[in-house]
Amino acid sequence: METTQKSFKELPFEEKWKAVEKAIDENIRQFLVMDGGNLEIIDMKENGDFFDVYIRYMGACVGCASATTGTLFGIEHTLREKLGDQNIRVLPI
Repeated sequence: METTQKSFKELPFEEKWKAVEKAIDENIRQFLVMDGGNLEIIDMKENGDFFDVYIRYMGACVGCASATTGTLFGIEHTLREKLGDQNIRVLPI
């Protein structure tokens, strides 16, 4: 019996939320924590063709200059790669 895995776009909203949380926990969070920071997922919304993930930085990430550049792009790139969807956007609030 062959199992077919749904693409990220095809998942129900609740499963998308869980997939984003899992990708952050497994691939991103430990690097932020090593530098004294962290992030919190505030909200997620389907916005036309995009899936927007709203985050709040915590700890050392709050004042870090790369939080809005390199780190942010790294988080977005990792989510896009791990979830297979180039239309994921990460927006700090």
